[in-house]
Formats: sequence, structure tokens, C-alpha cells
Amino acid sequence: MNSVQFSDYVRKNTAMWNQSWSALVATTVATITLCSSISFAAELNIIQNQLPVTLGQYLDYLEDPGRELTIDDIIDGEFDWIRSTQSIPTLGLSESAYWFYIVLTVAELADKNLVLRLDAPTLDRVEFYFVRNSRVIQESIVGDTIAFSQLDHPYRIPVVSFQLGDTGEETRIYFRATSGFGIEIPLTLTTMSLLALEQQGQLSFYGAFFAFFFLCFSTCSILYYVLRDKQFLGYTLFFGGCTVLLLTQSGIGRVWFWGDFPQFNNRLNYVSATVLIASCCLLSQSLRLNSRYRDPAILILRFVAFSMLPAALYFLIIPFERISGSNVQVIMYLGMIVALTIIVMAGVSAIQGSRSALYLFCSLTMLILTLASQFSYKFNFVERGASSSIFSTSLLSLAALMLMVSLAEFIRSKNEQFAQARLETRAKGDFLRNVSREFLTPVHLILANSKRLMAAQSNKLDEPTRKHMTTVIKQSDHLHNLINDLLEMAELESENFEPVFELVEMTHFLTEVKDMLSPSAKEKGLELTTHFASANLLVHTDKSRLQHALINLITNSIKFTDHGKILLGYKAVYFRRRLGIEIFLQDTGRGMSEEFQKRLFQEFSREEVSEKEPEGTGLGLVIVKRMIEKLGGEITFESQKDVGSQFFIRLPLRVSTH
Repeated sequence: MNSVQFSDYVRKNTAMWNQSWSALVATTVATITLCSSISFAAELNIIQNQLPVTLGQYLDYLEDPGRELTIDDIIDGEFDWIRSTQSIPTLGLSESAYWFYIVLTVAELADKNLVLRLDAPTLDRVEFYFVRNSRVIQESIVGDTIAFSQLDHPYRIPVVSFQLGDTGEETRIYFRATSGFGIEIPLTLTTMSLLALEQQGQLSFYGAFFAFFFLCFSTCSILYYVLRDKQFLGYTLFFGGCTVLLLTQSGIGRVWFWGDFPQFNNRLNYVSATVLIASCCLLSQSLRLNSRYRDPAILILRFVAFSMLPAALYFLIIPFERISGSNVQVIMYLGMIVALTIIVMAGVSAIQGSRSALYLFCSLTMLILTLASQFSYKFNFVERGASSSIFSTSLLSLAALMLMVSLAEFIRSKNEQFAQARLETRAKGDFLRNVSREFLTPVHLILANSKRLMAAQSNKLDEPTRKHMTTVIKQSDHLHNLINDLLEMAELESENFEPVFELVEMTHFLTEVKDMLSPSAKEKGLELTTHFASANLLVHTDKSRLQHALINLITNSIKFTDHGKILLGYKAVYFRRRLGIEIFLQDTGRGMSEEFQKRLFQEFSREEVSEKEPEGTGLGLVIVKRMIEKLGGEITFESQKDVGSQFFIRLPLRVSTH
């Protein structure tokens, strides 16, 4: 072959190669175009040893913004389906409905009962359609908007059972999902026996955390009820919110409590979020940090805490279809802002030396990580993992654990403060007793000498001097009574105070008290009488202390009663679920105003009516109340202005001295 023939041969073969390549490219482009215009779902052939199998990455999905498409439209129409690339398709917060479908065939599971498990308790509504030969053979509706009584398989998560066709026969599964809390599809194909086995571990996990949260909630509730400290209210709300959040997120709440209340699971999910935000705002008020921004920040957080109440009512009352992803976004953004604000405050307080703030800082850090994990797939930043719910629950539990440590530290610091306060109170009491005794001697001398001078030189004193001496005697007597009352108050508050209990026969005892004070009553033209509903009733009490309390009360009745009578008596009653006695004192005096009744047992409390009213120290009734409490009883009263007053002293018949 010469060079010319070789050149012709190369030219002809090159032309044929170019034509073949062009035909191949054209065929490929046509094939791709055809495939893109006709969408095919992934066909999954299942065998027994593959179960359970996650179906997320085999799903095709379609957005339905208007929520108008029906199953007939889906079967008959042609749509641009999108193949999922995630093991758990995560589509974030959306107002749209989403359709999903997959084609299943079997090799050895024909006519066997299979289960689709959707590990998403917060989905509002999921409609499943099983199609063979373009005909719907089974429909199932699950989700939070469906009551347990209407479900084929009442379970904490949506579960749908079905049967596949004969070997090699296709079963198309379509389902439509809607949710205002975010679309995540953790779909798994399994059997009922495998499902029961898988869920045992998770139920034990969630049950243990529920017990932990509920125990913390109960403890903080008791502490708040007993101590009435806002700090404990914040802890109580936090653990209560965590408990409800765990029940809603895990679906256990539907099984145990509110399964027959459609939509309630998601409503409580939103409410628990508002409770957690309010609790964090209340916890921030206990932080002690030196900063000029503290008070404005606390004021804003307090406003946020109070605003959570109408927000919670909004989620409980508003029609469910009005709750949308935008509402959830507002709550999540607000929660993140509040948590970040408080974590900065806690960090500053921890740097300044507060150990309780340090533990609170760690707790809020865990809480922010929990919120960040929710943000990551609620806003479709990352795919939700199979263990996301367990991871979030674990973080929330760590946050609760650190908060319990913070609570323990708070209680320890409070105990130190109370111990210091007791020491200071004891020191003040000792100081008060010592000073009062030092004052008592000169006041007593002034009072005695003034009275002696008035008695001996009364005729020789001019009128201005006599008035002056009368004022000295009157004020000295008032000061003398005040010092005595202060000494008695200090004695009652002393840790060394111990009543001397003995058996006292009440009829004879009250008669002695009446005889002792009858002369004072007669001087004002008053009648002091007794009335005993029982006879020879024995009471285990401190006779001298009870006598002192009664003398104080009767003296007040005589002082503030201008006409009428005073009645003293007793009767047997049940006191604190055991047999006791009620001593009553009734007068026809001037009574007390409603405003003064609110502060009757406060130190130095007196009702000022006119300058001519009898003077008092304002400590007598305080001493009576504390003395009766030391004897194991209580004192109450009823009073009406310009009508009179009644006092009731209730004591047990027997007092344990141990």
C-alpha cells in the first residue's frame, strides 16, 4: 500500500469513527432526556435477612405547596420527583405538604406482615397509600392529629403494617406528610417482632430519663412550696418543662396520658418550650454579678418570662391549623437569644466567684447545644441522624444534671447565709438583753423617785412643775414597759428558751386569771365573766407563760373597751387532727380596722386613732403570738370596727417534750 492509498484509508476510517461517535452521543443525550422527563422511583428488593432497613435514601419526594394534590393526582399525573440523598430526608420547617414514594418487591417475604416505622412523634399527619396495578389496596393515616382509638397500632411513634404482593410483584408506597414542627422522615421497614425488640431499649432509656426529670421536678416543687423562693420556682419550671418536652418528643406522653386528645402532643411541645424559656429568665434573677447592665437585663428577662404565659395559652387555645413554622421559628430564636444572654451573665458571675453560677453556665451550655442541634435540622442545615433524638435527650439530661448541681450549691450557700444570720440574730439578742438590762436600772430609779417626789411634794409643786413631773412619770413608765417587752422578746427568741410543761386544770386556772384582773375591769365599769363548756379539763402546758399571755390579752381588752363586758372561756376542740382546747376572749370594745388587722402581729404595730388613746409598745401581741407558738399552739382573731374583737388560743391537750 503506497502513501496515497494509506491516506485514503485513514480518511475513510476517521469519517466512519466520527459518525459512530456522533450517533453514540446523540443516543446518550436522548436517553438522558427521556429519563429526565419520565421519573422512576427506586425499586427496592427486600429479603428476610436485610430487615430492618432504612428507606430514606430510596425515597423520591415532591413538594405540594398548596396541599391540594390527592392520591389520584399522584398516581395518574407526571411530576418531577426528587431523589432523596439522605438516610433521613430532612426538609426543615415548611408550610407545604410533601409526597414520598418508593417501589418494593420481595424475594421471600410475599404475603408476610411487614411494618413501616416512622420515628417522628411530632409529625401532624401522615397518609399512607399502598398501590398495586395502579389501584389503592390499603390506606392508613397516622400522626399527632389522630386519636389513639382511631389507630390500627396505638404506639408512641407512627407505625403502619401491610403485606407485600407475590414474589416479583411491585408494591408502590405513597405517603403524604404535613407538620408545622418540621418535616423529617426517619422511615424504617421492619417486622412487628423486630420492632418490639428494637423499642425495648429505647423505652427503658426514655423511662429512666422521665423518672429523673420527674424526681427533680417533685423535689423543686416541694422546696418552692416550703421556702417560697423564686429561685426554686425557676428550677421547678425548668424540670417541669423538661419532663413535658421529653414526653412529647419521645411520644411516651401519647401512650401514658393524652393519646385520645388529637393535636395535644404538639401543643404541649410548644408549651414546654415557653415554660423552659420562662424558667431560664427566672433563674437569671438569682445571679449576683457586679455590672451596670445587670438590672436592665434582668428587667427585660422578667418581661420575657411574663410574656411566656400568654404565649403558652396561645398554643393551647388557638386552632391547630393556625400554628405554623413561623411560630416555631419565633420560639426557637427567642429561646436561643435568652439562653445566650443568660450564659453571658452566668459566665461573668462565675468569673466573679459564684460557684452556683458556674454550674448554671455549664447547664446552659448543654441547653444551647441542644437548641443548636434542633436548629441544624429544623432549618435544614444538616441531615437529621438516626440517633438525633437520643443525642438531644442526653444533652438535655446533662443540662438538667448540671442544674441540679447548681441547685445543690444554691441550697448550700443559702444554708451558710441562714447559719450566719442565726449567729447575727443571736449576737443581736445578746446585745439587746445586755443593753436593755443596763437601761432598766436607771429607768426604774427615775420612775420610782419621780413617783415618790410626786407623792411627798405634790402640795408644794406649782401646776407647771406638776405637769412636767406627770409627763416624766408617764414616759418613764412607757419606757419601763418597752424595756421589759424587749427583754421578753429576746428571751423568746433565745435558743435556750424552754417552756416548763405541767398539767393544768383549766377551769380553776382561768378563774384565777379572772379574779386577778376583775378589779381593773370594775374600775372602768366593765363586767369580766367566764363561760366553760367543759369541766375539769386537764391541759399539758406551761402555766406561767400561758397566764402571762392571757393577762396581756385581757389587759388590752380592758384598755380598749369603754362599756359592755368581757367574756373569758374555753371548750374542747380538735386541733391539728387531735384533741385540744380553745380558749376564747370576747369583748365589746372599739374593734380594729381591716388595714390594722393585716399587721396586728407585726413588731411595734399600733393603730393610731387619736391623741387620747392609751399608749402601748406595739410588742404585746407579738409576744403573745410567739409565746403561744412556743407552747405548740396558735392564736387567731376576729374583729369588727366599733363592735368588738374575739381572740382564740388553740392548744393541744398533750405536748411531746422530746
